[in-house]
Amino acid sequence: MTREEIIGEINALKILLKDSDYIALKVSEAMMNGEDTSQFAEKIASRKMWREKINELEKVLEEVTS
Repeated sequence: MTREEIIGEINALKILLKDSDYIALKVSEAMMNGEDTSQFAEKIASRKMWREKINELEKVLEEVTS
């Protein structure tokens, strides 16, 4: 991957995270109200995967730019 491709993928993943930030608030609110949060499990797993991929790509980006 080129530097530009890596940056593009990182930015795309960050947009996915930003667009799903509301999930964290919904989960917090549901937990405070003693409600079931299992309906959010898939989205929470996706967000975790996106953060891990961002971290991986940032390491690759460091290697490419050094």
